[in-house]
Amino acid sequence: MTVDERFEQLERKTQHLEKRNKRLTVALTMTVVAMAAVVTMAATGEKDGNFDTVTARTIFVKNAEIQRRAEIGVVTARYINLKNKTGDYVVRLRANPAGDGEISTHSAKGNDLVVLSATTGGNGIVTTYQPNRKRLVELGATTGDNGRVTTYQPNGQPLLDLSGTENGGGIEVYNKTGEGIAQMVADEYGDGLVGAYDRKGKGRTLKPGP
Repeated sequence: MTVDERFEQLERKTQHLEKRNKRLTVALTMTVVAMAAVVTMAATGEKDGNFDTVTARTIFVKNAEIQRRAEIGVVTARYINLKNKTGDYVVRLRANPAGDGEISTHSAKGNDLVVLSATTGGNGIVTTYQPNRKRLVELGATTGDNGRVTTYQPNGQPLLDLSGTENGGGIEVYNKTGEGIAQMVADEYGDGLVGAYDRKGKGRTLKPGP
Protein backbone atom coordinates (compact mmCIF):
# COMPACT_ATOMS: atom_id res chain seq x y z
CA MET A 1 0.00 0.00 0.00
CA THR A 2 1.40 3.33 -1.05
CA VAL A 3 1.65 6.39 1.18
CA ASP A 4 -1.16 8.06 -0.74
CA GLU A 5 -3.43 5.05 -0.29
CA ARG A 6 -2.72 4.96 3.44
CA PHE A 7 -3.46 8.68 3.70
CA GLU A 8 -6.83 8.24 1.91
CA GLN A 9 -7.74 5.33 4.21
CA LEU A 10 -6.88 7.40 7.28
CA GLU A 11 -8.93 10.32 5.94
CA ARG A 12 -11.99 8.07 5.41
CA LYS A 13 -11.76 6.77 8.98
CA THR A 14 -11.49 10.30 10.31
CA GLN A 15 -14.61 11.40 8.40
CA HIS A 16 -16.51 8.35 9.70
CA LEU A 17 -15.60 9.20 13.30
CA GLU A 18 -16.66 12.82 12.82
CA LYS A 19 -20.11 11.79 11.50
CA ARG A 20 -20.53 9.35 14.38
CA ASN A 21 -19.67 12.03 16.93
CA LYS A 22 -22.20 14.41 15.39
CA ARG A 23 -24.96 11.79 15.64
CA LEU A 24 -24.10 11.11 19.27
CA THR A 25 -24.10 14.84 20.06
CA VAL A 26 -27.56 15.32 18.48
CA ALA A 27 -28.99 12.30 20.29
CA LEU A 28 -27.59 13.46 23.63
CA THR A 29 -28.94 17.00 23.10
CA MET A 30 -32.45 15.71 22.28
CA THR A 31 -32.40 13.46 25.34
CA VAL A 32 -31.48 16.38 27.61
CA VAL A 33 -34.19 18.60 26.05
CA ALA A 34 -36.82 15.90 26.50
CA MET A 35 -35.81 15.33 30.13
CA ALA A 36 -35.89 19.08 30.81
CA ALA A 37 -39.37 19.38 29.26
CA VAL A 38 -40.73 16.59 31.45
CA VAL A 39 -39.26 18.14 34.60
CA THR A 40 -40.45 21.67 33.69
CA MET A 41 -44.04 20.53 33.17
CA ALA A 42 -44.20 19.02 36.65
CA ALA A 43 -45.77 16.00 35.04
CA THR A 44 -47.68 13.32 36.88
CA GLY A 45 -47.84 11.05 33.87
CA GLU A 46 -44.34 11.10 32.40
CA LYS A 47 -44.73 7.69 30.79
CA ASP A 48 -48.08 8.05 29.03
CA GLY A 49 -48.01 11.77 28.18
CA ASN A 50 -50.92 12.69 30.48
CA PHE A 51 -50.29 15.59 32.83
CA ASP A 52 -52.17 17.18 35.68
CA THR A 53 -50.85 20.70 35.06
CA VAL A 54 -48.71 22.11 32.24
CA THR A 55 -47.09 25.52 32.64
CA ALA A 56 -44.96 26.89 29.82
CA ARG A 57 -44.19 29.98 27.76
CA THR A 58 -44.69 28.08 24.48
CA ILE A 59 -46.32 24.75 23.61
CA PHE A 60 -45.68 23.20 20.20
CA VAL A 61 -48.18 20.75 18.71
CA LYS A 62 -46.94 19.11 15.52
CA ASN A 63 -47.95 16.11 13.43
CA ALA A 64 -44.55 15.57 11.85
CA GLU A 65 -40.85 15.70 12.68
CA ILE A 66 -41.69 15.44 16.38
CA GLN A 67 -38.60 13.53 17.45
CA ARG A 68 -36.26 15.43 15.17
CA ARG A 69 -37.31 18.81 16.56
CA ALA A 70 -37.85 17.58 20.15
CA GLU A 71 -41.43 18.93 20.21
CA ILE A 72 -44.58 17.39 21.70
CA GLY A 73 -47.23 15.98 19.38
CA VAL A 74 -50.11 15.67 21.87
CA VAL A 75 -50.48 17.18 25.33
CA THR A 76 -53.22 15.87 27.61
CA ALA A 77 -53.70 17.74 30.85
CA ARG A 78 -56.31 18.99 33.32
CA TYR A 79 -54.88 22.52 33.22
CA ILE A 80 -52.62 24.30 30.72
CA ASN A 81 -51.20 27.70 31.65
CA LEU A 82 -49.16 29.91 29.33
CA LYS A 83 -46.88 32.65 30.62
CA ASN A 84 -45.44 35.76 29.01
CA LYS A 85 -41.72 36.52 29.07
CA THR A 86 -41.98 38.10 32.53
CA GLY A 87 -43.69 35.05 34.03
CA ASP A 88 -47.26 36.36 34.19
CA TYR A 89 -50.11 33.97 33.38
CA VAL A 90 -51.78 35.24 30.19
CA VAL A 91 -53.67 32.20 28.84
CA ARG A 92 -55.43 29.43 30.75
CA LEU A 93 -57.11 26.28 29.45
CA ARG A 94 -59.19 24.42 32.00
CA ALA A 95 -62.68 23.17 32.91
CA ASN A 96 -65.30 25.43 34.48
CA PRO A 97 -67.10 24.38 37.69
CA ALA A 98 -69.72 22.53 35.64
CA GLY A 99 -67.05 20.49 33.89
CA ASP A 100 -67.31 22.24 30.50
CA GLY A 101 -64.27 23.54 28.65
CA GLU A 102 -63.02 27.06 29.29
CA ILE A 103 -60.33 29.22 27.67
CA SER A 104 -59.39 32.62 29.06
CA THR A 105 -56.86 35.29 28.15
CA HIS A 106 -55.49 37.74 30.72
CA SER A 107 -53.57 40.98 30.80
CA ALA A 108 -50.10 41.17 32.27
CA LYS A 109 -51.77 42.52 35.43
CA GLY A 110 -53.89 39.40 35.78
CA ASN A 111 -57.20 40.90 34.64
CA ASP A 112 -59.56 38.92 32.42
CA LEU A 113 -59.61 39.99 28.77
CA VAL A 114 -61.67 37.32 26.99
CA VAL A 115 -63.33 34.22 28.45
CA LEU A 116 -64.82 31.43 26.33
CA SER A 117 -66.91 29.09 28.44
CA ALA A 118 -70.44 27.69 28.79
CA THR A 119 -73.65 28.82 30.49
CA THR A 120 -75.35 26.81 33.23
CA GLY A 121 -77.66 25.47 30.52
CA GLY A 122 -74.73 24.19 28.49
CA ASN A 123 -74.73 26.87 25.78
CA GLY A 124 -71.53 28.53 24.65
CA ILE A 125 -70.71 31.99 25.99
CA VAL A 126 -68.02 34.55 25.16
CA THR A 127 -67.33 37.49 27.47
CA THR A 128 -64.91 40.37 26.87
CA TYR A 129 -63.77 42.67 29.65
CA GLN A 130 -62.66 46.27 30.08
CA PRO A 131 -59.33 47.20 31.70
CA ASN A 132 -61.27 47.97 34.91
CA ARG A 133 -62.32 44.27 35.10
CA LYS A 134 -65.95 45.05 34.24
CA ARG A 135 -67.74 43.29 31.40
CA LEU A 136 -67.70 44.91 27.99
CA VAL A 137 -69.61 42.56 25.65
CA GLU A 138 -71.25 39.22 26.31
CA LEU A 139 -72.42 36.73 23.68
CA GLY A 140 -74.45 33.95 25.21
CA ALA A 141 -77.95 32.58 25.49
CA THR A 142 -81.19 33.25 27.33
CA THR A 143 -82.76 30.76 29.73
CA GLY A 144 -84.94 29.71 26.80
CA ASP A 145 -81.85 28.80 24.75
CA ASN A 146 -82.19 31.78 22.42
CA GLY A 147 -79.13 33.76 21.34
CA ARG A 148 -78.26 36.88 23.30
CA VAL A 149 -75.84 39.81 22.95
CA THR A 150 -75.36 42.33 25.76
CA THR A 151 -73.10 45.38 25.72
CA TYR A 152 -72.03 47.22 28.88
CA GLN A 153 -71.02 50.73 29.89
CA PRO A 154 -67.68 51.62 31.53
CA ASN A 155 -69.43 51.54 34.93
CA GLY A 156 -70.47 47.93 34.35
CA GLN A 157 -74.17 48.67 33.85
CA PRO A 158 -75.91 47.14 30.79
CA LEU A 159 -76.24 49.39 27.77
CA LEU A 160 -78.02 47.35 25.09
CA ASP A 161 -79.49 43.87 25.09
CA LEU A 162 -80.43 41.94 21.94
CA SER A 163 -82.02 38.57 22.56
CA GLY A 164 -84.72 36.16 21.55
CA THR A 165 -88.00 35.55 23.36
CA GLU A 166 -90.69 32.91 23.01
CA ASN A 167 -92.46 35.24 20.56
CA GLY A 168 -89.45 36.43 18.55
CA GLY A 169 -86.61 38.91 18.79
CA GLY A 170 -86.27 41.63 21.40
CA ILE A 171 -84.20 44.74 22.03
CA GLU A 172 -83.78 46.42 25.42
CA VAL A 173 -82.15 49.83 25.86
CA TYR A 174 -80.81 51.03 29.24
CA ASN A 175 -79.88 54.44 30.61
CA LYS A 176 -76.52 55.22 32.22
CA THR A 177 -77.65 53.97 35.63
CA GLY A 178 -78.86 50.63 34.28
CA GLU A 179 -82.65 51.13 34.17
CA GLY A 180 -84.51 49.87 31.12
CA ILE A 181 -86.00 52.81 29.21
CA ALA A 182 -87.01 51.39 25.80
CA GLN A 183 -88.09 48.03 24.36
CA MET A 184 -88.83 46.55 20.95
CA VAL A 185 -90.30 43.05 21.00
CA ALA A 186 -92.73 40.78 19.23
CA ASP A 187 -96.00 40.09 21.04
CA GLU A 188 -97.87 36.79 21.32
CA TYR A 189 -99.65 37.45 18.01
CA GLY A 190 -96.44 38.03 16.11
CA ASP A 191 -96.93 41.79 15.95
CA GLY A 192 -94.40 44.46 16.88
CA LEU A 193 -94.52 46.17 20.25
CA VAL A 194 -92.54 49.29 21.21
CA GLY A 195 -92.31 50.67 24.72
CA ALA A 196 -90.76 53.79 26.20
CA TYR A 197 -90.39 54.35 29.96
CA ASP A 198 -88.86 56.75 32.44
CA ARG A 199 -86.18 55.62 34.87
CA LYS A 200 -88.87 54.61 37.40
CA GLY A 201 -90.52 52.23 34.95
CA LYS A 202 -93.51 54.38 34.06
CA GLY A 203 -94.32 54.85 30.39
CA ARG A 204 -96.41 53.64 27.51
CA THR A 205 -96.34 51.08 24.71
CA LEU A 206 -97.11 51.39 21.03
CA LYS A 207 -98.93 48.64 19.18
CA PRO A 208 -99.72 48.35 15.47
CA GLY A 209 -103.19 49.35 14.35
CA PRO A 210 -105.38 52.45 13.99
